[in-house]
Amino acid sequence: SIPPVVVPAPLQLCDDSVADGITVFDLTVKDGALTGGNADYIVTYYETMLDAVNDTSPIPDPSNYNSNANPQTLYVRVTDTVTSCFSTTTLEIEVLANPLPETDPDDIVLCDDVNTGDNVEVFDLTVNEVQILNGQAVNILTYHNSFNDAEQNIGAIATPSNYTNASNPETIFVRVVNPQGCFTVVDFDLLVNPLPEVIAVPDLIECELNTDGLFDFDLESKTNELLNGQSPAIFGVTYHVSQIDADNNANPLVSPYTNVLGNPQTIYVSITNTTTGCSISTVEFNIEVRDQPTATAPANDYVICDYFGDNDGVAEFDLSTQDAEILNGQLPADFTVTYFAGQMDAIDGVNALMNIYENTSNPQVIYARVDNNSGICYELVEVTLRVQPIPVFSLNENYVICLDGDGNVIVNGNSPPVIDTGLSDADFTFEWSYEGTVLPGESLSTLTANQAGNYSVAVADISGLGCIGDASTVVLPSTAPIVEAEVTTDAFADNHIVEVTATGNGEYEFSIDGGPWELGTDNGNGTYSYTFTNVNPPGEHLVTARDRQGCGEDSETVFVFDYPLFFTPNSDGYNDTWNIIDFSGQPSAKIFIYDRYGKLLKQISPSGNGWNGTFNGTPLPSTDYWFTVTYIEPRDGTQKNFRSHFTLKR
Repeated sequence: SIPPVVVPAPLQLCDDSVADGITVFDLTVKDGALTGGNADYIVTYYETMLDAVNDTSPIPDPSNYNSNANPQTLYVRVTDTVTSCFSTTTLEIEVLANPLPETDPDDIVLCDDVNTGDNVEVFDLTVNEVQILNGQAVNILTYHNSFNDAEQNIGAIATPSNYTNASNPETIFVRVVNPQGCFTVVDFDLLVNPLPEVIAVPDLIECELNTDGLFDFDLESKTNELLNGQSPAIFGVTYHVSQIDADNNANPLVSPYTNVLGNPQTIYVSITNTTTGCSISTVEFNIEVRDQPTATAPANDYVICDYFGDNDGVAEFDLSTQDAEILNGQLPADFTVTYFAGQMDAIDGVNALMNIYENTSNPQVIYARVDNNSGICYELVEVTLRVQPIPVFSLNENYVICLDGDGNVIVNGNSPPVIDTGLSDADFTFEWSYEGTVLPGESLSTLTANQAGNYSVAVADISGLGCIGDASTVVLPSTAPIVEAEVTTDAFADNHIVEVTATGNGEYEFSIDGGPWELGTDNGNGTYSYTFTNVNPPGEHLVTARDRQGCGEDSETVFVFDYPLFFTPNSDGYNDTWNIIDFSGQPSAKIFIYDRYGKLLKQISPSGNGWNGTFNGTPLPSTDYWFTVTYIEPRDGTQKNFRSHFTLKR
């Protein structure tokens, strides 16, 4: 039998991604409708009726047929495999158009206004619907978190008008469905832009002398501080009188701005990112004008005398003594004065000096800062510290005044002594004291000391502060010495020694026979002593002691007993005879002369003419001759004998 003819419903598909009205159809989906479920029937598809009737050129793969017209009529042959009978019919295929939404809708951008810094905001995803629909009507839009969800039409966002982003940025996928059920997926991003960074800033305080509470403030002076490193090319700062104006960025103030609403007055700040439009208005500060203190420069340097440290230019200054002049009538209860070594320290208010301050250079400029105790207003002024040297001079440790035996002053080149400071009478004033009592009328640089004792002088420099230097000395009394001299060695000693003692109230030196003066030894009991050694030749010697300050001298003669070592009997008047004349005062003294063999040649007396070098009138030859002498020792009165030899030279 011939299969019944069935006209199937048209086969409709949505267009693919290329909107050309052509797509791939699976024609076999109509097999069931064409066969009615009869397993003996087979279905083949053709592009022409002739091919269907003649069973020529069937569509080779009806499950993957690419249409070539829209709409398009295909031809169907249904064949009974048992009888080989067939029937033909048509199949209409049609490609339905997809929606044509805006393919690149705008991103939705919000500022991070809620919980600033978390990059999370609530978005109304539907605000782009008009743009996405692109003028098409009766379309259905659903919003999805992934492309796959949108394509599969699963996981649609339940409340797109109240959606909280899950990341920043985040992509939203929109499924646009037309009445034919075809859809297109487009996407856009959600962006949360950060607000400008803000920091709290200190109040803007200005200082003004005798202020009336009004001041022209430069509000823009706070801009860099408010931006805190953010670029002024990107961020704009505006200033407002109210929070509402700041929130709405309305009625910005222009500098200079006068605080007409009060003192202090609050200024509200709006900072806007000019690229994103995001702004923040949570910062405020006060503007205030306060009284400016006055720091008066001292009329003169702060000068003190260098009484400590040997004129080293360093002294301790009590800086607080300058407070009153610097405040110049301002109340210390309202204003504070502090001092600083450097100007920057004074400006910053750091490293203040202690009131008792030791200068580090001379002169030294320091800085006084006067602060208003009610605020930050201050003024600086220089203070010069100067250490004035005291007069520099010295006196001898002591001077000497010469006195005679009755205590009267001896006048000579050194006595009475003149105490001289070495300073100028024109540049300094002088006050002399004796034993602690001021000497009236003594006001010159020198003083003649007419009596022994303690003297002092106070010297002031008339060109400066009158800094006083002082010195003291002592005038010692001195008298002429009383001399005692003694030969402490026996006659004919190898080394004759003379010991001398000078008694008196002075410092003494000694000389023998007009020789050089030698300072004696102070025995600490009012005497000086000196010992002369190797005193020669034999005979009388004059020993003298004198006061070193010229207060007098005394002499004594001593005798050294010895014999001549040679004589020259050549009748020239010099050493023509030999004798020991030192014993001429001893009549009992006897001298015997011998030749080398012990032959007695002559007996002579010390008080006589001596031996002329002859024996019985005959001159004896040049050689050594011996002698013995019997004498009384001058030191102790004992009788002694002495034997030695001398030389005869011709």
